[in-house]
Amino acid sequence: MNERSFTPPRERVRAKPRAPKKGRKPGNFGTHRRLTKLREALERQPSGLTLEVLAAALGVTTRSVRRYLMELARFVDLESIETEPGGAHLWRIKPSERGRALNLRRTQAYALLATRRHFEALKGSALYDEIDLVMRQLVMLAQRPGRTATRGEIAANARLEDRLLFLPDAPRRYESRAEELDSLFHAVADLRTVTARVEDETAGTLHPYALLLHRGVIWCVAHSPYLKETRAMSFDRMHEVRVTSDRFSLPESFDVSEWWQGDFGIGAPVRTREKIRALVEFEARLASEVRSRKAHPSQRTAVAPDGRVRVSLTLGDLQMATRWVLGFGDGARAIEPPELVRAVESSLRKSLVKYI
Repeated sequence: MNERSFTPPRERVRAKPRAPKKGRKPGNFGTHRRLTKLREALERQPSGLTLEVLAAALGVTTRSVRRYLMELARFVDLESIETEPGGAHLWRIKPSERGRALNLRRTQAYALLATRRHFEALKGSALYDEIDLVMRQLVMLAQRPGRTATRGEIAANARLEDRLLFLPDAPRRYESRAEELDSLFHAVADLRTVTARVEDETAGTLHPYALLLHRGVIWCVAHSPYLKETRAMSFDRMHEVRVTSDRFSLPESFDVSEWWQGDFGIGAPVRTREKIRALVEFEARLASEVRSRKAHPSQRTAVAPDGRVRVSLTLGDLQMATRWVLGFGDGARAIEPPELVRAVESSLRKSLVKYI
């Protein structure tokens, strides 16, 4: 029996994974993040840095650094200083640009730092990176060594940035929609129209008048030319946001403060909607809490001899009023209008069924 010669198959050689190019980091590391790091490096070194040092800080080539410097120069005045004839140049932010900086005392820096958590809903966007850069600079200012604290001044090692805080409601997470959020912000800033789909509606054109951060949720007050109405919508309901090249004019009568309805949230001004005159009664045990704050600009309060409190309000949204009354549990009772009473009763019955 003739044996056939057998040649073993060649082993498959796995290709070595290519190392990422020096000028491009793996993962989501956008141009705006490199610009932020570049600006931070220049802010920390007023005398300037060479291209090689900047390239090492960003993890890119010197050629890429030149490109980023050109981009940053659109927003910040930069200059290149020759250290010696034929020697390396130092890139720095012009002293005149630094001269426009606002001088802050340590106490003022701490007060601004207390608000930083309010912006966490913007995380992931270029807008948040810009705000975060300022906040980190404020931390550096607050911790900067200086003279011994005198009356009215705070010591550098007080770490007050961790002990004086404004604590907002837990923010929504919009990191996956950072690009759309940045687009909407620039549209509001530049008065440019956007196309967007709101919930299940067909995509249409909107004039974004304002952006609001309320209880961790991003809201947009926008005008719809098609519907001929202005309304407030949460960013959660807006999808496929795209900025166009068209511009719009902001009405002189527009006042964004009218869209904040106190404890009732964001909603259209009462003058643009049918008025609802509500009357709610609170038990005496809640009197101090109710009387100590003004839930709505139209609020009027009356106190009974037995300590009960009645609050009258003029609102434009029945659903907002219903949620507000229910928020006080068994300590509040809606008296009028009948529509509000029925809405509260219906909600309570539906809740009760789940526990029977």
